[in-house]
Amino acid sequence: MLKKFGSLNELKIRIYLWVVPCIIIALISNTLLQNIDATSKFQFTINNTLSIWFIISWLLLYKRLFVQFTEYSNLALVSFYHVTTFFDAVRNYMVVSGGSLGDFIIWMPIITLFFFLTLGTKRGLYYSIVIFLTTFVTGIMYINSLSSESIDSLGQYYFANLVYIIVLYYAQHVFKTYADLEMFKKHAYYDSLTRISNRLRIDEWLEKKLKVFEDKKEGFSVIFFDIDHFKLVNDNYGHKIGDEVLVELAELIQHQLTNRELFGRWGGEEFVIISNTVGEETVKLAEHLRKVVSEHSFKGAGNLTASFGVTNSKPGDSIDSLLNRADKGLYACKNCGRNQVSYIK
Repeated sequence: MLKKFGSLNELKIRIYLWVVPCIIIALISNTLLQNIDATSKFQFTINNTLSIWFIISWLLLYKRLFVQFTEYSNLALVSFYHVTTFFDAVRNYMVVSGGSLGDFIIWMPIITLFFFLTLGTKRGLYYSIVIFLTTFVTGIMYINSLSSESIDSLGQYYFANLVYIIVLYYAQHVFKTYADLEMFKKHAYYDSLTRISNRLRIDEWLEKKLKVFEDKKEGFSVIFFDIDHFKLVNDNYGHKIGDEVLVELAELIQHQLTNRELFGRWGGEEFVIISNTVGEETVKLAEHLRKVVSEHSFKGAGNLTASFGVTNSKPGDSIDSLLNRADKGLYACKNCGRNQVSYIK
């Protein structure tokens, strides 16, 4: 049931598809349990009409047909049902026999949520206030004919309704702010070209890893690598092909890694892998990645190679000292002909 949605409309449709059947069952149950008389015949007709339309609207939403028309039709019918049911409860039940609004209040949060879901934050607020004022005027009309219990029930309804409107209005702002922060976080921590983690995220990973190493002595390794002669790729094929090579390389490496490794772009053609393994096991991983890269044919650039520097964490390490050792390993490969793995202890 839980999944990511490509758009707000798709999320709304999914909510409707789950909620509408529950409403249909509630309406049918209410209809079956009613004693049909002169005062309840109108309510009986409304329940049946709504049940039939909600079944039709569910099918339309399931097929993604006339979505906007279905949304606004449901909004009109739900609003009509809400106002008429409230009016019927006050005039034909509370005025006649006293008592409270009963289970009418149970559905009020869902109805208010439906207003905001259909109309959005600002229009949903205005519409909710209009519906609230309509029910408020209805209650005031009969206030002198109500018992103290009925007046208390009405008061609870009005105050609760206002609370729901205020909470849902600000909740949407909270969700939007949260979504904006998540989007900002995503752009702050991910490389815009390769869509893998960027230098800022790598620094945070290393900081946490070093703290854990200091506290619990859990060692880890760093693999620092880049594409050999990448400048020639840009010079010979253009920067567009160069960018495509970096994207393809990032995808190629990601497919070779497990949940024991963290992977990000350090900058330019340089990449960093942080592994929970140490020593020869990490060297084997780097050698495997070197072989995978050398055997791969990059679109537009053909066969390329990469050089890898590997080092382990040591007591007293900082981010700079750790990366400097890995960088020394990388340049040791460059000085020895490239397309190699160099391990610096």
